[in-house]
Amino acid sequence: MISAGTLHVIATELTIGMFALSGVAFLLCLLKKGPLSREAVAHWALLGGLLATPFAIFTGLNAAPGEGIENPLLANKLLLSTASTGLAIGILIRRKWGGDVDLRHASIGMISVALMLTTAGMGGEYSRKETLLFFVPKETVFLFPIWASILLIVLGVVMLGKSAVEHRR
Repeated sequence: MISAGTLHVIATELTIGMFALSGVAFLLCLLKKGPLSREAVAHWALLGGLLATPFAIFTGLNAAPGEGIENPLLANKLLLSTASTGLAIGILIRRKWGGDVDLRHASIGMISVALMLTTAGMGGEYSRKETLLFFVPKETVFLFPIWASILLIVLGVVMLGKSAVEHRR
């Protein structure tokens, strides 16, 4: 039987590899350099990373010692990975609806990738106590107050509704 830690390493490597490939392709889109397939590669790799993300999160929760998220670093990892996932879903939906891969689109794609790679760096800090991310807080968890979370959900629903009305065919 494979241990939870080994499954987490496999899922994490798959997720980070796909996001890293997507980041390079989004950078090429931003610079308007490279092969014409850069847009397809950026979005398909982002989709692959998105599909692997839940497996990395769930195997990570199973592999973590203790009963759930007791370490502030793990809570921040969860926050960053879900923020990255939200941005990536938005990028893919925009592309699916026919949005152009312009400066803003490629930049948000690269921000999504950067958040996920930061999450991976925090995993190295948690498991091996080594990281290149010196700016990541070790003892603080950044949480929104309830009112801010509700406001963001309402804004997201309004923007989605407005976009759906504008893009009817």
